[in-house]
Amino acid sequence: MGKLTIPSASIQLPYPLYCCDFVDPDRLVVAGGGGPGRNGVGNKITLLDTSDATQLTELSELELSPNEDNVMSLAVVGLQKEKPASVTVFAGVNSSPDDVNKGQNKHLRALTIAQPGKSAKTGGVKVSEVARDALFVHRDKDTYQRILRLSPPHEGLKSSPRLGAAATGLSKHPQIALFDVPSTNSPRWKTRGRLEPRVEAMDLDVIQTGPDTYQLAYCDDHEVFTVEVSKAEVSEPRCVYTIEPDAGENVKASFKSLRYLTSGFLVTVVNNPKSRGVALHGLRLPKNDNENARLAIRAKLPSSVSKATSLAVRNLSPVASPSDKQGEAQFVIAVAGNDSSISLYTLEHKSAFDSDILSDLAPFQVLKSVHPSSITNLSISTFSPPQGSAKSSSELCVKLASVSVGCSTVVHSIPIKKHVDKSASAKSENPPKLPRYVVALKSKGESPALVITLISLVFIILLLTGQILIEAKDMGTPILGAKKYLPASWTVPLRRVPRVEETDNKQKTIENLLSDVNAHHSQPMVIRHDELGVVGPDGFPVLQVDVHDEEIHGPATSWENLEKKDQDLWKQRLKQSGHWMEEMGEGIFKGVLFGEIGGAIGNIVGEAL
Repeated sequence: MGKLTIPSASIQLPYPLYCCDFVDPDRLVVAGGGGPGRNGVGNKITLLDTSDATQLTELSELELSPNEDNVMSLAVVGLQKEKPASVTVFAGVNSSPDDVNKGQNKHLRALTIAQPGKSAKTGGVKVSEVARDALFVHRDKDTYQRILRLSPPHEGLKSSPRLGAAATGLSKHPQIALFDVPSTNSPRWKTRGRLEPRVEAMDLDVIQTGPDTYQLAYCDDHEVFTVEVSKAEVSEPRCVYTIEPDAGENVKASFKSLRYLTSGFLVTVVNNPKSRGVALHGLRLPKNDNENARLAIRAKLPSSVSKATSLAVRNLSPVASPSDKQGEAQFVIAVAGNDSSISLYTLEHKSAFDSDILSDLAPFQVLKSVHPSSITNLSISTFSPPQGSAKSSSELCVKLASVSVGCSTVVHSIPIKKHVDKSASAKSENPPKLPRYVVALKSKGESPALVITLISLVFIILLLTGQILIEAKDMGTPILGAKKYLPASWTVPLRRVPRVEETDNKQKTIENLLSDVNAHHSQPMVIRHDELGVVGPDGFPVLQVDVHDEEIHGPATSWENLEKKDQDLWKQRLKQSGHWMEEMGEGIFKGVLFGEIGGAIGNIVGEAL
């Protein structure tokens, strides 16, 4: 078998392109234009045939009014099965400057593509506009519909409604409009509500979470917000994640794009400040209101990419309905760079018991110099596992479309293969896992040799550290001879400093004992009674000298801060045990801590005296 490649096909159209979306793997809609009165450059929507991996063919196009704006956003609603078959497409197109100046800007358009399966040469394909309306309420003449996203359909819910979201661009009064996407051939939509964010959304996405519940996620430069949408209400936006500046930096990285992976995870594209590169961040969304999103996984794009321009994501094992739990799945992620490259990644979603995780965010290909000019939009075709023997393994692929301001469209075919989880034991009583599909090209994760080397180094370091600790604490036979090179404070034995009564206390005064401990530690010493109440030969609780640790020994007080009566009791106690004499003076106790002498011990000392 030869080396797997990613074949590509391209076409040059006569107008700049700003948006694209797949009808299905074999048909792609692209759109753009020169705007109102731009030297004869038209505003158009074009349907392309992508069934041939090496050649793109124009099926049909709709030329829009030259007096109106170009198409800046686009979303395919889906293929309607009724006869004659048709596709509904929503597009963002500003009305003419005269209408906009009058406060009439019907920026959302509904178009149909009739009989999309037939060739343009037969005259069977027709693109036509069927409805237009305004979603935004402010009459700002500079505003346009910059972003348009629809919640993905589910194969298990053929007639389920979907939610759409559109966001303003260049508006003095930023808005995000929510609307119902009709589930029938009707092109009409119903507004669900409007949000007025503090600043304009940099990007947004929508996902269905229940039979008629959705979640909207949007980001501005530095924050990610989520909004819960149900039949009853649209919640207030809640900030779930904020980019913080790096240590010592006054500027922050900024979000460029975001997409839902599942209802529990987002993937975002982050442009680092001062054009210092791009990163992919996978965010785990919070499950309740008192939590924030957390960074679950991340990866850096190649250093040649200083900024990103677009993002596309595709789940190769989508669930049939929003109530289904997402199991193991692989996502294909594409990021367009300002160097006209496209970086391709795979990302694994794993599910076990009640836990979901993201793992193995790894590149598998960098497509360089895809277009002669800036890439404006990306789209990845849907993928449905083949039924029976409909396709051979060599024919399996998802298609990645990219468009540019240089009027070019390129479609890459990414090979897909069947994957069976070999960890599912044949002896298990549970039914074996169904096969899923993954990218056939190998991802370029960390080298196993590098991982093994790192693990080996860590193991050697742990062994050396352990041996040094053993030698420092006199716990075993010296091998490295490390003790003589270590600071004195490292070489105190791990065992507790011997009790005063367990030493030859007739030979060592309290001064000697304190000096012994101080030779190994610079921390304060504490003199205290045995907390277990062990009694020495003199009938008093045994004395102990330790390096002070408040968590272990409890509170202690310096000699200078002891009350006079407690000082007298401690002097009598130490004199009684033979560790202190009057001629030694009290200066010996300077800087030494004393534990509580305790009422019972004080009474014993007093009675003995």
